[in-house]
Amino acid sequence: GSMRNPDVNGFVSRSHAAYGTLALDFISEQLDSNPNKYGLFAESVSVIEMKDTAKAVLQMEPFDWILFDRLCRRPNTTRPSFHGNYNESLKCVESMIFDEYTKLAEDGVEHKDMPTFSIVFLSDGRPSDCTRADTEQRTTLLQNLTQLLSSKLLFYAMGVGANGADFGVLSSMVKIVNENGGEGQFVHAGLSAVALSSTFSDISNTLTTHRTTLLSSTKGANNLPTDNAAGKTKKDFTMRETGKIVGKSMPVETYIHGKEYTIKRFRFENKGAQRFSWRDVKFANHGAIGFEKEIHPFGKGSERLAFRFSEVMFDKKTKIAKKTGKTMVAKTSIHIEKETKEDFHEDFCRVQSVSQDLAEKFNDAVRKAPSLAAADKATRPPELQFMLCHVYSYTNNVTKEEKALLVEKKLPGKFTKYNSNNGYVKGAKEGVTDTRTIELECGKVPLEDFVQAFSHWVYVHSNHNLIVCDLQGVLNEEGRYPIFQLTDPAICTRKGPRYGKTDMKINGIRNFCRTHRCGLVCKGLGLKCIPSLLKDRRTMH
Repeated sequence: GSMRNPDVNGFVSRSHAAYGTLALDFISEQLDSNPNKYGLFAESVSVIEMKDTAKAVLQMEPFDWILFDRLCRRPNTTRPSFHGNYNESLKCVESMIFDEYTKLAEDGVEHKDMPTFSIVFLSDGRPSDCTRADTEQRTTLLQNLTQLLSSKLLFYAMGVGANGADFGVLSSMVKIVNENGGEGQFVHAGLSAVALSSTFSDISNTLTTHRTTLLSSTKGANNLPTDNAAGKTKKDFTMRETGKIVGKSMPVETYIHGKEYTIKRFRFENKGAQRFSWRDVKFANHGAIGFEKEIHPFGKGSERLAFRFSEVMFDKKTKIAKKTGKTMVAKTSIHIEKETKEDFHEDFCRVQSVSQDLAEKFNDAVRKAPSLAAADKATRPPELQFMLCHVYSYTNNVTKEEKALLVEKKLPGKFTKYNSNNGYVKGAKEGVTDTRTIELECGKVPLEDFVQAFSHWVYVHSNHNLIVCDLQGVLNEEGRYPIFQLTDPAICTRKGPRYGKTDMKINGIRNFCRTHRCGLVCKGLGLKCIPSLLKDRRTMH
């Protein structure tokens, strides 16, 4: 309960001081001065709050600005307990370290190559569990940890409290660690924010010398964390022939609604409040009786194959089915798996539908931003639009096997990938962007900056809970005003995965924060640059 006391200069309470200096003088210091090639860090951080029981409020979180933000916000969402039981917290620490050590050992990591495990144990006085039995249990817990890790254990005990506060137990814990081969240190920081800051800064410098990888030992040095389709078998396919194929017929497979197949076309509809449904609709073209799909895909991604697709109608003269309407694009899984509208296509349609809702709100925000108005009143900034989804379901009337194709309008123009859920940003390595620009009230802006700003805008307006990324499509300038027509987006959520296989959860959000660079569009929408956005949380103290 004493951690609520407002007696540390510059902070609302002792709890705010502890979290604030941890964020500002430990996390921020390393982020500002020691980034590696990818902006990722070898260490990870877990935070355990000491109450009647122990609660791991953060577990194995990598060093980044999102971690900084969460630490800054934490004291505003928790209330210090009247009891602080050391042993429950030490049990939690022991369990987490033992699990990680065992996992690394099973992967073939020898003890000499193990990472350093560092414990910062912060308290403002004598523990609540201080009986003789508690003391014996505490000694055993620390001995077990130190005997396992030996020199790989760094133990820092920090006392936060006025002179005269009882930190005898903290001092004895450090002694046990040192006697058993670990490295321990006790620091009495008093009630000084300066002393707290200095202590965390010293710890930061020490840990920098011990930096090593806690990422998967199976990844190469230049690889970033990725999601893959482990355990799935890819389909056997040959890509469509490219080059001069004018007048050459590509092999197709044709399905006709009738005796052999039952074909239905569905539209995925967003009813709001996270309610979705499939609506049975007519074929796109009058008189259509089925469809044909080229056998060889013309495009492929990590999850889907893309084929040319057309509806067909009955030709009374030739007595055969022929193409009708515009050529569209059909998408299937790249893996061998069940492909009904519910089992495979629903996640894609839901992501596309939610992205379109967000794009409409973003377009409205752009229209209302004075500095983003076009200098030439005859034009206006580009809008973002995600393609409308339909699914063609076809069931074999004999075998009852059901399959489905996701079908979209074929996008005109040059197809471009603008960003990805792994942190890729178009032009980021080369330092160049698309040459197409627009003159706005705030200055000349590359059109594609609106696409990058959309991801940032979603991140902010979802209260940092999600982003829409993996943005790809075409810039359509056939109409009066330019439109980015986009498809196959990914939504990454803080508490995912909620949006299918491409939801890389917090890693996807971190990848975006790592590589995004703000421009005039972000500024015109009032969006702060990502590091500033997160660093400003320090004002909450």
